[in-house]
Parts: sequence; structure tokens; C-alpha cells
Amino acid sequence: MEFVKGAALLIAFLVVVIMIVRGQGPIIMLLVLAVVWALIAGIGVNDIQAKILQGGGVQYASSVIIIVFGAWFAQVLIQTGIAESVIRSAAELAGDRPIVTAMVINLVTALLFVGMYGVGAAIAIGVVALPIMLSQGIPARVAAPAFSMGVGAGMFVNPALFGTFKPLFPGIAYEAPWLNFWAIGLAVYVLCAWAMIWLNLRRMGVRHAASVDTAAPVQRKRTPYYTYLIPVVPVIMIIGFKWAIIPTFLLSIILALALTAKGNTFQSRLNLFNKTFYDAFPDIATIAALWIICGMIIAAGQTPEIAAALKPVFDPILPHNMLQTAIFFAIAGGIGSIYRGPLVVIGTGAALLSILLSNGEIPVPYLYALWLAPTVMQGSVDPTNSWTLWTIGYTKVSHGQFLKTAMPFGCLMVAIVSAIGYFMLGR
Repeated sequence: MEFVKGAALLIAFLVVVIMIVRGQGPIIMLLVLAVVWALIAGIGVNDIQAKILQGGGVQYASSVIIIVFGAWFAQVLIQTGIAESVIRSAAELAGDRPIVTAMVINLVTALLFVGMYGVGAAIAIGVVALPIMLSQGIPARVAAPAFSMGVGAGMFVNPALFGTFKPLFPGIAYEAPWLNFWAIGLAVYVLCAWAMIWLNLRRMGVRHAASVDTAAPVQRKRTPYYTYLIPVVPVIMIIGFKWAIIPTFLLSIILALALTAKGNTFQSRLNLFNKTFYDAFPDIATIAALWIICGMIIAAGQTPEIAAALKPVFDPILPHNMLQTAIFFAIAGGIGSIYRGPLVVIGTGAALLSILLSNGEIPVPYLYALWLAPTVMQGSVDPTNSWTLWTIGYTKVSHGQFLKTAMPFGCLMVAIVSAIGYFMLGR
């Protein structure tokens, strides 16, 4: 009987995956999945509304708060001009060498997104970085993933991303040896992006004019060079001084405003402090909703009724030791993260996570370390992701062209990081 229920749960899960791939909104589909799973498993209405919808909806509220502070810090870097200054200075150092320009912008974007977070942050950097690449004749189908993969690479060590996932993966910590591995993941993704840039530009060449018609934004006055260190202050404070994430972001915000205060009144800085806080909320609306709904899915998956029904169905498929976990993510992690596939935690992957956690066979920090690579790939290659979708639209690249250019190198990154993870952490 449990196997029959499990098969029905799996069918519901696959239907939701297919519906999301075909363009249905993931928020409503995942909400439906949480309720349908509970009904199939025989959970009563009172428990559905109290334990799954209410309990799951508030269980990971702390993740949404961390997202707000990450997006707030990003808005401060944007509106003080620090982020734009870093990008423009890096592009000038690269000179009129398209391959070097694309590689430098990819690297600098990754370093900026070590601290920045949110779709608004990605758009604000993109409207500076993409026209620079396009004006040097770099084809849009190369410029788009060069930028978006830089955003993804920074997410490996981004404190806001870590803080949002901490409630989902109990026991993970922002410290060595895990942090060392995440930093290696960042470097691997940058190198894979560089390989994508070099191979494609060597094969396709560059054009004599920008590949799309883009109007560059009005350039603001450059901020002092010492402000260029502000984007990595959150990481320094957490690693070096063991600060918590929210105080770290608050300190970084105040530093950014103080170090760019020359020529501005105290009241204008205070107004900007308030304005950037309010401006952060539109950035995180969609992802906050996804976190709330995924909390419901995880709460549903951890109920005894659903866990017992899913175990016999997924046991033959899911890994049960560290080596199997590395192989599983190396093979399935890349392809399984596209179009919010079954390995996207903030999506249908919430169901798989609940099963793996309930099994208790894989150390949670190791599981998070390996799951991080598909997570950052989804955030930089998946066309349904907010800032990736914006990048594709801005450069007028088709989804097919974007995936053909970026996806092989994203999958390569996931495979390499999975192998490194096993040899560093799993033996």
C-alpha cells in the first residue's frame, strides 16, 4: 500500500516538474504539490492547514529576512556608485581586447556577487557590464552567459545565500573546511566561464559593432578605489571576526554610505539609507514567495505519512553514501537544475531534500556542499531564473542559443566540483 501511495506521489511530483518546464508559475504549482501530496498520503485537513501550510510557511521565515538584508546591501552598492565604478575600472584595465574584457568582467561580477544579492543587483550590474562587452563586438550569445555565470560564481560564498539555506540544511557552518571548498567552487566556475568565452570567441570571432542596440547608462563619478573592497566586507567579517550575517550586512551598508559621503550631507546619507532599504523589497518578492512555499513542501515531505510512502520509491534512485552522492550530483546535478528541475532546492528539489534528510545517511554539511554547485548553476544558466531571464531578454538571445552556449560549461563545473568535493570532504 505504501508503494502505491509513493508511486502516486512520484507521479504528482513529475507532473508538477513538467508543468513548470512548460511555463507554469513555480509558486502556484509547488503550493498545489504540497497540498496534493498531503491528500494522497491521507493527511487530514486540520493537519494540512496547521502543520504544512501554517507550520511550513513560517518555518523558514528567517531565510527571507537574510535575503532582504543581502538585497539591501546590493542596493547600497548600486546607488552609491561603488558597483558601477568597480566594473568600469576593470573594463578599462582590460583595454580593447574582447576576450580579456569578457574574462575580466566575468571575474569582477563574481567578486561583486560575493556580497551582493537580488535580481535588482544583477540588472544594475548588467546594464553596465553587458554594453561594455557588446560594444567590443562580443556576440550576445557569449556576453550573456559570461555575465550570468559570473553572478552564479559569486553565489558559492555569498553570505546571504548561505544564510537562506542554513535552516534547510541543519548543521552547516560558514567556516573551514567547507568555506575552502566553496571558494574552490567559485574558482572552478570562473575557469569554466573563461573556457566558454575563449572557445566561443576563438570559433565565432568578434563583430565590428555591438551585437544588440543597447544604450549605456549615464556614467556617474567614480568612487574612491578603497571603496572597491566594500563588496567583500561581509565575507571578511564573518570569516575573520565571526560576526553574524545580519550585523555584518548592517556594518557593510554603513561603511559603504560613510566612505562615499564626500560632498553629501548627513541627511542625504540618511535618506539613501532609508531609500535603499525600501528599494530592496521588489528585488526579493518572487524568491521570498518561493521560500515560503518550499517550506510547505519540506514540511509535507517530513511528515511520517509522506516520508514512509516516498522511501520505497526513491531509495533505489537516491544516493546512500558519500561516493554515491558525488556521482549522483556529477551526473544529474547539471541537467537536473535546468527549468527548475528536480535538483533545485527552491523548487521541486525540496521534495528530494526532505527524503535525503529523513534518511540520515549523508552528513548534512557534505550534502549542502555538493548541492551548492547545481544551485548556483540554476541561478546562472536556467532561463526561468529571474536575472538570467532578464539577461537573455536584454541581449536578445534566444533561450536555445543561451543554453547551447552556457549549459555544457555549467554541467562541466558541477561535475568537477562534485569530484573535488568527494576527494576533499567525502573520504
